[in-house]
Amino acid sequence: MKENKIVIITGGTGGLGRHVASKFAAAGCKVYLPVTSLKKFTQTFDNSQEENSEFSLRKIFAFECDALNETAVNEFVANVSALEKGRIDVLVNTVGGIHDEVKTADIDMKEFDKWFNLNFRTTLLFTKAVLKSMIQNNFGRIISIGSTMGLNPVPGRLAYSISKSALTELMELVSKEYKKFNIRANTIVPSVIDTPANREWGTEEEIKKWVKPSEIANVIFELAGEKFNSVTQSTIKVFGNF
Repeated sequence: MKENKIVIITGGTGGLGRHVASKFAAAGCKVYLPVTSLKKFTQTFDNSQEENSEFSLRKIFAFECDALNETAVNEFVANVSALEKGRIDVLVNTVGGIHDEVKTADIDMKEFDKWFNLNFRTTLLFTKAVLKSMIQNNFGRIISIGSTMGLNPVPGRLAYSISKSALTELMELVSKEYKKFNIRANTIVPSVIDTPANREWGTEEEIKKWVKPSEIANVIFELAGEKFNSVTQSTIKVFGNF
């Protein structure tokens, strides 16, 4: 990928997002993260105090933004666009979460809305907001994180399965609607990701089979570059040894 790409990454301080942000920044891209806490952002990316670690100045910037609020998302994207003279080259949607098991008859609709909005609404809002800049510049790459449960629904996970399925369909539609503007949208479907949160419940043998966040970050980075210009409307499975 060429240097100086302008990249927005949602969920950029999370177990996967931080690896994606670091990967793009290390390649010379300028990365912007919508965050709920600037303190957490600083703690996540400040390596100046770490032993046996060389301090590196990376172009990773953050602004507070409620990813569920349309006005806040539009303002965030507008600010980035203004700072970068109208350019937004890449959007990576990693924000999301999974709920406890609950059968369909027992679903609380407020809980359903909570998880559907977290997994799908956030992706839709940011995708919708960046498209204007991408259309004007005749270039754009949008990559979102799906789920195996979005491809094959799992009992007890309705909100999560439906939201991830909708996310995958959104990427397909965006690719079809905007391909004439050189805009691509893809979905990465990982197996269980080896994050600190998941390690709390995984066994040693299970963890060995999980996919590393850095491996997913590498796939996302390559997919956003020129190497895969013809890979459109794709759902790419990254399962590790699962």
